[in-house]
Amino acid sequence: MSQWVNAHRSARRQGGFETRPYRARPLMLLALLLGVLWFAPAPALPDPGGVTDYGQGYYYAQTAWASLHRDGRNSDFAPLAAPLPNQTKWTALDGASIPTAVVFGPEGNLYVTSGRGAGYSHLHALDGAGNVVWEAPPQQSLADLDSGAVFGSPTVDRDGTVYLSDSNQFWAFNADGSVKWVTDIPFAKSPFVTAIITPQGYVGGVTFDGKVAFYQREDGAPALPVLDLPGGPGPDAVPPPPGVFGGGLLDPALIDDLYNRLFGYGFEVNNTPAISPQTGRIFIVAAGETPEVGVLYGIDIVGGQMEIAFQTPMGSGSGTAPAVAADGGLVFVADGGHVMYAIDAQTGEVAWTTKGASIAASPTIGADGTLYTGGGNLSALNPADGEVLWSVNFDELAGTLLPALPPETPFVETGLPVGKVNGVITASARQLWVVVTLGYDIVLTPQGGSLPLPKLVALAAVNPADGGLNGYTLVRDTNESDITIDADGSLYVSHTALLSSLFYYGLNPILPPELQLPTAPPAGITALEPVSWRGLALAGIDWAQELSGQALAELPGGNLQAAFTATRQGRMQLAATAGTILDAVERGEISAGTAAAARAATVQAQNALTSARAILGQPNPPPFGQWLARQYVTYAAAALDEAAVLLGSEDGTLINAEMRR
Repeated sequence: MSQWVNAHRSARRQGGFETRPYRARPLMLLALLLGVLWFAPAPALPDPGGVTDYGQGYYYAQTAWASLHRDGRNSDFAPLAAPLPNQTKWTALDGASIPTAVVFGPEGNLYVTSGRGAGYSHLHALDGAGNVVWEAPPQQSLADLDSGAVFGSPTVDRDGTVYLSDSNQFWAFNADGSVKWVTDIPFAKSPFVTAIITPQGYVGGVTFDGKVAFYQREDGAPALPVLDLPGGPGPDAVPPPPGVFGGGLLDPALIDDLYNRLFGYGFEVNNTPAISPQTGRIFIVAAGETPEVGVLYGIDIVGGQMEIAFQTPMGSGSGTAPAVAADGGLVFVADGGHVMYAIDAQTGEVAWTTKGASIAASPTIGADGTLYTGGGNLSALNPADGEVLWSVNFDELAGTLLPALPPETPFVETGLPVGKVNGVITASARQLWVVVTLGYDIVLTPQGGSLPLPKLVALAAVNPADGGLNGYTLVRDTNESDITIDADGSLYVSHTALLSSLFYYGLNPILPPELQLPTAPPAGITALEPVSWRGLALAGIDWAQELSGQALAELPGGNLQAAFTATRQGRMQLAATAGTILDAVERGEISAGTAAAARAATVQAQNALTSARAILGQPNPPPFGQWLARQYVTYAAAALDEAAVLLGSEDGTLINAEMRR
């Protein structure tokens, strides 16, 4: 059984599919024949929107999460069903602060960076079970991949090459751990932030001191002349509080820089650039000519060099990366004064601003374009005008898990439990995912101001429509980073352990026992999996049904781009769901017979959506082509109904005794 299951895992990750026998309807057979005669299959290249079926730029890895904020737009949105409820599957990299994201290669590896210093490896390749596949050689000198790698996530291209910077070099690793190439960065005094890949296939980005550079992916040769941004250093760096990143979580030489980078201090650039998939324009948030002013740059690659198309002033001290709307029209970014900006991606004009944004967690763009930010509370913004659609806190959750403390308890004002957003928000098909700290507001000075004590930490699933809490799972440490979602339903939480280390190593000695953290921060990463794989399969089918409905609503004669996007996302979801059904069999949640029938229906639905996608991907499909695409989607919807009945039936709940053994 396990061999049958494992044979299909890599196909799921990259959206592959297979055909299985299924009852064919006569009308559908005729439509299939006409489709072959009238339309050639669309190649697996970007559509006019500039992205592939996975929503990635063409040269990025075609996986669910290829870079820090998932894609070149920095959307933090994966158009896949994610498990609810979920449970911890494994933890890894204990004792290492992980301030960036776990990303996925096309061969199945997970990649993540750390930065503990000499004697440690700083790039880790893991498998889906949390086992180390390979690691970069331990740092012996600055000629090795050094601890500066912790400042950025790996970025993976479509060939499986892994790109990242350390303190003085830019690296390319093959998927087997061998070095493809490495090049010095003598033009800069600091490392790159997370790398990006342009529509031309160049890899690179911007250094902390504002040098923009790109390389050929094949050999590391310079692709363009270096562009030096005209700004200067950001707001003055501040000393980190005592205890932050203590206990060996981070190379001591990097503690000041990482702390200030997370909050937008000290450096000209602190954040990953974004790319418009439609135009290839690069967007970089940086300090202006004075520390009091920030700038969003729009940069084009023209005639073999980079040119600044616009530079829009904004508030200083941004700790957030820019995020580009799916249609490429607006760029969203927050400054150090909690102001969110929407900036026209073509002209650089400010479309709107609104208060209340996070200064350290980049904005997230959801399935319908809604903008999400967390500045203590979790808020949803209308991308058209910045109107706050809803804003919620997690105090009620904190109150259900923690007791109220007497008001006279030292260092607390009210003693009431509070829940605060603690990292970047991730959007999946029907959930928002956010790590929240649950504890008490600790007041340390007579002048006021407080820090949230993280007595507990939870990964919360939130309804994107109204902010309602759909569920939660306790995790082992604070986040201050990212949550990533893979096609198999796994979620990965990075633990920077900034807040937990501050309290444990810095504040525990002065706090009363009831406010102390009892154990040292474990940091590392946490992997979570579904409690029910059958439940995840049903959720994937339900999401594909919704996408099919969206496509049918536009066919024929409606918004063909919307129908095209829905068919693309639907087929990718079903590739994942076909694999999830195998996981449910392996775990004894459904019988092999039920799985075979449900999977056959799922694969046929995927094939039908693939055919509809091929038609809608042609320039200006004629009325008959639109009608034919509708027949394919209708057929897919019927097959999905059958798959849902099979998985949701009483037989689908039976557990095969042989598979249990």
